[in-house]
Amino acid sequence: MATLVQAAEPPRRVVSLNLCLDQLALALAAPGQLVGISDISYDPRISPRWREARALPAVRKHAEEILALRPDLLIVDDYLTPSLRKTLRLAGIPTLELAEAGNVNATLDHIGRIGDALGRPDAARDLAASLREGIARLTTPVTASSPVAAIYQANGMTLGRGTNADGLLRIAGWRNLAAERGLSLFVPIAMEELVVAAPDLLILDGKTSDRPSLAEQMMTHRAARRAFAGARTMVMPHSLWLCGGPQNLEALQRLTDVREALKR
Repeated sequence: MATLVQAAEPPRRVVSLNLCLDQLALALAAPGQLVGISDISYDPRISPRWREARALPAVRKHAEEILALRPDLLIVDDYLTPSLRKTLRLAGIPTLELAEAGNVNATLDHIGRIGDALGRPDAARDLAASLREGIARLTTPVTASSPVAAIYQANGMTLGRGTNADGLLRIAGWRNLAAERGLSLFVPIAMEELVVAAPDLLILDGKTSDRPSLAEQMMTHRAARRAFAGARTMVMPHSLWLCGGPQNLEALQRLTDVREALKR
């Protein structure tokens, strides 16, 4: 992971090139400090700050697009191609490179590091404190008797260990079916397998394209209609828990409300 050498003055022209890092940069940057954002952050289905993102030029991981904005700081993930990495190094652009955050602690670390890099440590401390307070308020310890949730997304994918969603489920007092089966990251799971496993809750991601939502598709499956009727199904928008950040508090509140409803 690259190390950023802190400049004497805060950067004035910052470009962020990763969906999740974009959200934190948008939350922390001073007015006018961000001059470019990754194009994927324009998408309201996955980007909680898409309105703010659309006020900025969209940038892809192409050297010519990055250099045209004359950034004095680039915030990126660790998936740069060797050729782009070399170009940026030769151009002398200071770069903050951060690995993907798969849990709350990593997100809090990113908040601090991005805040420092932007010259906004106070804003970072406030954001981190607000996130910690909300998480503490919504935390329910997981036990062997805690309810089990299963995530079902586009193309029959589920989310296991090492994902932000898995961490949020556990914070809200849920066991994750995929994690309990030893599955990691993004893996496929059949609807028939979910019906047999009979989790207490099936979490769908709502509309992911112009096609019918997964909730509607799932309800064409006769066994699924019987297994996951009423309160046993919920929709969780990607934008609330794909990335770590303050939007996770809304995701935690929804998970908490559903868990309490199932109790009743």
